[in-house]
Amino acid sequence: MALLSLAPGEVEVRAGESLDQVAERTLGRDGASELKAINKLKGDTLVPGTKLKLPGPDRERAQMALKSARNSVEQSDPNSPQHEEALAKLKEAESHFHSARYEEAAQTADDAWKRLAERPAQPTRLSVVVNDRGDTVVKAVSGRVSVEGGGTTQVIEDGASVQVEKGQAPRLVLGVPRPTQPQDKQRLSVKPVKSGLQPVLISWKAVQGAESYEVELVPAQGERRVMPAPSNELQVPLAAGTYRWSVRALSRDSRSEASAERDFEVEVAEVPAKRLRVKVQSSKWK
Repeated sequence: MALLSLAPGEVEVRAGESLDQVAERTLGRDGASELKAINKLKGDTLVPGTKLKLPGPDRERAQMALKSARNSVEQSDPNSPQHEEALAKLKEAESHFHSARYEEAAQTADDAWKRLAERPAQPTRLSVVVNDRGDTVVKAVSGRVSVEGGGTTQVIEDGASVQVEKGQAPRLVLGVPRPTQPQDKQRLSVKPVKSGLQPVLISWKAVQGAESYEVELVPAQGERRVMPAPSNELQVPLAAGTYRWSVRALSRDSRSEASAERDFEVEVAEVPAKRLRVKVQSSKWK
């Protein structure tokens, strides 16, 4: 009957329970500050039978955004200026999360990993090659380039190419993806999670015109793996060891050359021992 009296998204405090214990039972470790913020509690003392509100689905969205931001920051170059900016944004997002401001946490976490993807503006540079048949291949080495042909204009940028045959519209040629994470020779530390090990984020610069990608991963010991990726990143759980990877861009009728190969090393971080809470009842014995 007590359970039936609870509204959805509520929990009842049991006899002898502290705020930390209620939070661990409902939200997991370190969730006490969230319960305190949601229910506007002034202290940690709870009265048995008190009904506390629980977070809604926006908490899970914020958790996913924070997970992506943490992976991006952990695997970014610590010497880059973007790393410090992203790290500051990540800490701000975590502060929002612990205060149960989940929407702000998700937005700030997204801002953190976006800062790692930003690059300074580059001057426009292009290359033009004409073959024996008179076909022209234009490549945007950097910046944005507009190519006209057959009454059609095609805009390309950042390594993309178009081929223009006589009297025909420009045809997009898939460029070669540029790996971004992990950095070459980078050592990554992953933590154990309930499902095994924390996944490693592999990412690259998106290629104009690509519909999907294909990642080749070769461990120092083990079999080569070829994995499809619908976007320009892939999260892969990996055991400790050394790996080499490259990526290709794919479209319906085209396949790019493989990117430059990158090497990285994975090591498993040690997990600190979980603290135990021991409660000793008073006794008449001396």
